[in-house]
Amino acid sequence: MCPSKVSVPCDFGIENLYDEFHGNVDIELADSSTIKASSLILSWNSEVFKNLFSEFRQQSLDIKDFPKEVVVMFLEALYSGDIEVKLPQFRELNKIAHSFKVTWISEKCKVAFTEFCDNMITTDYIIIAFLFELFDEAVYSECTLKRGDLMEIVISKFSIIENAAYAFVEPYLKEHFSDIKTSTLNHLFKICNGRYIPVVRALKEHLQSEAGITDTVRTILSSTEVIECLVSQSRLCSEIYELLLKQFSQMNPEDLKLVMSLFNAVKKQDSPTTCASDSSEILSGSTKILNLFRGYERRILNDIPIEDIGSALSKLRNINAFMILEYAIKYCSEERREQIIEKIPGLCTELCLCRVPKRFTEMFRNPQPLGDLPESVVSDSDAAVIVCNRLIALKDLFETKNCFKFLFPYPGCNRLNTECGFILKVTPLSTSSKFRIDLTTRDNDYPADLHCHKDVISSANMHLVIEKSFRMSGKEIWYNGC
Repeated sequence: MCPSKVSVPCDFGIENLYDEFHGNVDIELADSSTIKASSLILSWNSEVFKNLFSEFRQQSLDIKDFPKEVVVMFLEALYSGDIEVKLPQFRELNKIAHSFKVTWISEKCKVAFTEFCDNMITTDYIIIAFLFELFDEAVYSECTLKRGDLMEIVISKFSIIENAAYAFVEPYLKEHFSDIKTSTLNHLFKICNGRYIPVVRALKEHLQSEAGITDTVRTILSSTEVIECLVSQSRLCSEIYELLLKQFSQMNPEDLKLVMSLFNAVKKQDSPTTCASDSSEILSGSTKILNLFRGYERRILNDIPIEDIGSALSKLRNINAFMILEYAIKYCSEERREQIIEKIPGLCTELCLCRVPKRFTEMFRNPQPLGDLPESVVSDSDAAVIVCNRLIALKDLFETKNCFKFLFPYPGCNRLNTECGFILKVTPLSTSSKFRIDLTTRDNDYPADLHCHKDVISSANMHLVIEKSFRMSGKEIWYNGC
């Protein structure tokens, strides 16, 4: 038994280490050499050592997992009752103290770590690299040793640095974006201290690299504070929004919910500092949001909250909303279909529609393809509705030639730097108040950034719907013209 009156740290005489007379235990080091040590002195410092010697009768210990110099420093500290902790040996020394539960050395490491943080000078490039090293030590301690005290120190020290979000968080996040853990990312949020633009800029760089929707992206988009910051920066928000829209084909249902949340946050934003051009640029993606209901598995529509569907649909103030919903709803479960049907009257009010064709509600309850619209254009499982949002005066249809470009992604297309789609030419007929619409099929008539899959796209599979509008009581009313 260890005498209870002995308290550590205590100076037992470092000269007694390596002593053949006092050393009754062999400590095996990484270079295969050994050190003689006293089981009594080791036990006074650590309950782990005490159990190894008293319970398991160990006469030798293998500590080869730690560098020799660190083990020597550790043993000398147990004998002398003191230790000087330096950054190059900090991680291994902190780890060995934690492994053998030598609490006083762990506390020494904590004090030293606090001093490391206090000595920071953020205007020096070398010290910025030093910040990286300190933060990595705190992450290692939290993730590997399950100790959060060092991270608490880092957050408290780093968050009061005026430019920490730009000088530290942004470059650190850009360097570790693909492999950073959610808990670590949340710590970076705290260090930002309300300045989240650097986080958004790191997100933008990641999305530009087309690296896909990662857990880091999901965590950022799930942060209310980051989203609030994002929607207040209209131009940056527009860029992020467009980059996200390009990732639709890689998104799962949960990812789509996050994009819908961002869409709703943008729509609610009413900042006087937001330029009209920027705002319209951001919200112009609403059509693309709605088109996510076409071309995806049915489980996606089943998982999106009813409120988000209604919110997105109400953004398009015309019959397009119902046309897209009409096709998407066919792939819903029966329960979900009934839930959406209940929302239709409210949507009608929001859209200022004077009437909703009876066939819409009938279609919802008993899904069938519309008469002249194809059941399948792209695949056997998806119906397609392609929407053009370009506004044109009705008289121009009868007086002016027009070309309309439609994007229509084709699954499996491997052509780079050019999008799938087609062009429709509208030509007035001089002999009557009519106009002609032709599908452009000649490759030479297509711009470099667009190509047409003529084996899929054909005029026989098209049905024209024109929406007309008029003003009534100061409101613009849209209705299906044909």
